[in-house]
Amino acid sequence: MNDTNTRTTATLLGVGLFWCYVAFSSGSISGQGYAGEEIKSGLSMLSRATAWMKGQPLPPMVWSRHGALPVLFDLPFLKLGKLIVSPDFMLSFSPALFTAGLVTFLYLWLRKLCSPGMSLFLSLTAGFGTMLWPYAYIGLETKQSFFIFLAGYLALADGKIRAWPRALLLAVVCGLALGLKATGITLAPVIAYLYYIQFRDNSGSERAKILVSALIIAGIWYFSHWSTNAFWGPRGGGGTSLRPWLIDSPISPFINLVGLFGSPAKGLFVYAPPLIASIYALPRAYRKCRELTIYAVLVTACTLGFLVLLKYPADEVWGPRYLHLIIAPLTLCMGLAWPRFRWRSEGFALVVLALLGLVISSFGAFYYYGVRDFAMTEASQNTLERISGDNDWNHILFNARLFQVWLSNTNGAPVLWTPQHIWVWVPPSDAPPWKTVNLTKYCSPQSVVLRFWHAPKQGRAETVLAVYLACLITGVFLLGCVVLRTIHEQRTWTVKGEDGTFEAV
Repeated sequence: MNDTNTRTTATLLGVGLFWCYVAFSSGSISGQGYAGEEIKSGLSMLSRATAWMKGQPLPPMVWSRHGALPVLFDLPFLKLGKLIVSPDFMLSFSPALFTAGLVTFLYLWLRKLCSPGMSLFLSLTAGFGTMLWPYAYIGLETKQSFFIFLAGYLALADGKIRAWPRALLLAVVCGLALGLKATGITLAPVIAYLYYIQFRDNSGSERAKILVSALIIAGIWYFSHWSTNAFWGPRGGGGTSLRPWLIDSPISPFINLVGLFGSPAKGLFVYAPPLIASIYALPRAYRKCRELTIYAVLVTACTLGFLVLLKYPADEVWGPRYLHLIIAPLTLCMGLAWPRFRWRSEGFALVVLALLGLVISSFGAFYYYGVRDFAMTEASQNTLERISGDNDWNHILFNARLFQVWLSNTNGAPVLWTPQHIWVWVPPSDAPPWKTVNLTKYCSPQSVVLRFWHAPKQGRAETVLAVYLACLITGVFLLGCVVLRTIHEQRTWTVKGEDGTFEAV
């Protein structure tokens, strides 16, 4: 593998993905989960810094639920947003950047294991055929997913860490992976395993690296824990807030475990169909590279170990969002198991799953996830039980229904829909009638370009639309360059087999 060519291709891929993601952005992120809290916290930090530099009294600090650490990554966007459009607008670029970065490192790691064509196929499949695409707009999980994968890349992809700068970089990345979310400590076994693989020789210099790294990781996590408590402390503590959500039956972990992968309403394999192939890939990947496969399984197991203890291990957001961070590691195992694309064996199935994932993920990226909740509220059916298991309110089917209305209903006429349910078998005498909702109110796409394509364009709106269209053209052009480079690299790519060097096809 030519490192220079590979890094150039990876850079083009990452930049191209970023601009393609941005092209279909809503231009706002404050309504995505707790992003609004983090915007307020970040603006509070900037205000306090400004007051301190001017020698003025410091305004009160506003904290967010996951502490100050993730907000620090938002500060450059928020600061720039004070100059360009708004902080909310500029921060909407952040999840797209972290998602593109995650796919870029996935590609770089795959290139050490796979042919150029297979590496690009799996990277684009992850980028557009799984939950990574919708979450390039939703955010929430993108920072932690990026850093836990980057930690694995630094520890496992390039062999032994001998230089101090790289050892310190690994420590900082591992600390961020643990501290970017209040629940990040559940990933501690993953970090411990990475350090075991790197420093198991236990020589004198390695013991010093382990000690310094442990101090860095502990310091980053403690800062995150302290700032998280500043938010939850006045609310009775994080444990008190979590307690009502914990299971009350010993059989619930098994039910939750199956549902996290196979639930029609919230299953990972439903919202990221390509990962179905990882079931078959893991045994083969384990035989080829035990360390990498154990890393992927540990990330999955640590995440599941916490989620199965919750009554509802998924919320109203698109798909099982807490499983976002296992998508890249499992995709990596697929590349390890199948380093070359072969139509006659697994290739056809992978393409079918990738196309299915592309369709499903496009529905998640097309609409703001909250429109379903608005409709459920109007229908008086907005309970977590219905969100987690009601087929009438299945997020994929609901968004597909909205998409059909958006395509066919060009005149904006009301399209009435009644989410009726089947009583077993006689309805109660005092049962209220099912309410009807107007789908036309909810079928507007979140993308600025699509939402205002036919609207009058003038002034600032015209400029914003032109910027988004330029992003789309640039992103498609760069991804086209990546495809052409990959075709050229594929023709000259060779791998070392038992019988010598042979050209891959």
